[in-house]
Amino acid sequence: MPRIDPIPVNLSPDSLLRSLGIIQPRDIDVEAIAFYVGLRVKRRCLKCCEAMITGLGNKGIISVNPGGMPQRERFSIAHELGHWAYHRGETVACRATDIGKFSRANPVERAADQYAADLLMPWPMFKNECKQHRKLDLKALKAVAGAFNTSLTATLIRMIDSGNYPAAIMVNHGVMGKSWHKPAAGVPGYWKPKDDLDPESFAFELLHDPLSKDEGFPRRIGADAWFDNWAAERYEIFEQSFRIPGEGVITILNLDANMVP
Repeated sequence: MPRIDPIPVNLSPDSLLRSLGIIQPRDIDVEAIAFYVGLRVKRRCLKCCEAMITGLGNKGIISVNPGGMPQRERFSIAHELGHWAYHRGETVACRATDIGKFSRANPVERAADQYAADLLMPWPMFKNECKQHRKLDLKALKAVAGAFNTSLTATLIRMIDSGNYPAAIMVNHGVMGKSWHKPAAGVPGYWKPKDDLDPESFAFELLHDPLSKDEGFPRRIGADAWFDNWAAERYEIFEQSFRIPGEGVITILNLDANMVP
């Protein structure tokens, strides 16, 4: 019987997808991919983390907490695949706050997040899907997230990074104020959203009134409700906000074309 060499675990997401002949988003089966590189996925209650990976040689086990959103679970598995590719030989336990946040402070977790995004939303497929949606709004976001079976948060981060929406910013707020924000690459740094929500913003109502509903469509608002700089009062922007359980309120801001060089 011929010897079968183990699959290299350090394949880039793009190389891995090519080696499996995957060319459509619907064919990205993350558990099958894990098995292909020598990993089994187990669902079990983890007390101190959301997911973890343990391995010996070319084999390992990814453990994930059961019962969460399927999209979140897929990203967690792909995140652990990133650790298997980049941090092999280590036992890595990832808290919920470590996964999907693209942390600037933790390069290990950021690398695993980037691997997961590249695996679940490969750029050629993803940009082609984005081309079907001229405007970045909640309707477009849900359509793209549905095509790739990924969470709204992870998908929106990818859409912001895609280059298809050069005047867009996403912002995350909790009850303690702004948690983080992510602008498209071409947005100047002085268009940095305020830390606290303006009472006139639609996001403020959504965050503080549990009976209010997600915005059905983007609404126009003065830029000075979101930005505190010398030019804000001269412009209007479009805002659309929605709740994410456990993450607070996420807002999509689309700036006026004149605000972005």
